[in-house]
Amino acid sequence: MANRAVRAIRVVVILLIVLAAGVAGYYYMKIKPLIRAGKRQGVYASVPARLSVNKFAFAAENGVKKSIADLRGKVVVVDVWATWCGTCLQSIPATVALRNKYPETSLEIIGLDVDDEGWAKVKPFLQKHPEINYAIALPSPAPSFLLQSIVDLKPLGKVSAIPTVFVIDRQGRLAGKFIEIGHEREIDELVAKLLIE
Repeated sequence: MANRAVRAIRVVVILLIVLAAGVAGYYYMKIKPLIRAGKRQGVYASVPARLSVNKFAFAAENGVKKSIADLRGKVVVVDVWATWCGTCLQSIPATVALRNKYPETSLEIIGLDVDDEGWAKVKPFLQKHPEINYAIALPSPAPSFLLQSIVDLKPLGKVSAIPTVFVIDRQGRLAGKFIEIGHEREIDELVAKLLIE
């Protein structure tokens, strides 16, 4: 009887070790690279270094779908955010100021919400925040999420912290990616540069 109990305990311990190794392997092979890619930011000053994101699509509240290609000729700022994100809320005044600084004909700003609930969550939020003076949209098709905010917005890029701001040149190429808050001046400078390219 004691031998049977010892064998059962050994089997359970071995299964727990195998399970832990599988979880660790999944984390290091799948999740960690996404986090690393999502937190990689940069400015791509050299035009040849910029990758096209023209195929990235999003949908407005009225259901109209657009892609970055539809905005060709404009500099585009895509601010990836969610209603539950405290730092995203802190960044709203800077995005409003950016919208006020540049005419709409040359700059398009899109607040790209990544809430799981979509418009059901965003509409009430917008009613409470009438100061938002830029377009709000959802990724289309809706991305799949790993954990809470790790998402691949192909071909725009991976996001593992929000807010994440993507700045796109007039040809639909990614010119910069900024993670979290504190990059307002850099974003403004990049937008100003792209507007005169």
